[in-house]
Amino acid sequence: MEAVHGVHRPRVGLLSVGEESGKGTPDVLTAHERIAEGQLNFVGNVEGFDLPTSGADVIVTDGFTGNVALKVLESTAKTLTGAIRGAIRSGAVSSFGGMLVKGRLADLGEQLDPERTGGAILLGLRKPVVVAHGSFGPRGIENAVRLAERAAGEDMVGRTTRALEAAGVLRSAPTATVAGP
Repeated sequence: MEAVHGVHRPRVGLLSVGEESGKGTPDVLTAHERIAEGQLNFVGNVEGFDLPTSGADVIVTDGFTGNVALKVLESTAKTLTGAIRGAIRSGAVSSFGGMLVKGRLADLGEQLDPERTGGAILLGLRKPVVVAHGSFGPRGIENAVRLAERAAGEDMVGRTTRALEAAGVLRSAPTATVAGP
């Protein structure tokens, strides 16, 4: 978050089934203990329904759970925007009201659009890797490439490794690699 998005001392949350430190799978409990002991700006456990409003800049989770959480959030946003669109188009009065708030709704749609971000950065690799959603169009792919470029230019892997090492939570140096061209 510092390297790519410029967030100084990002707030780190751990995705779990409850806010209490003793809740979660054995891996989540171990992660909580390690993160809490370290030097990161740890805000504690974050539950699924708190993801959009938790105040955490970074949510730590395993890849499977993180993928499910992202897809639930994306589909909820898509369903909500579709329901709003349908309600506005349901009659003459609501259509007129919709014209009055069209600009604000467009801003909201932009904020909720996953293509705006471009994808998720995978950690634990020697080079920046961005995973873009399979349904992305040209704009989403373009933003994914920009995100990868920014991550590489800001030495995101090195900075993240050093920050985790300084915080005392680095299990090992990134070892996986991606074959180059």
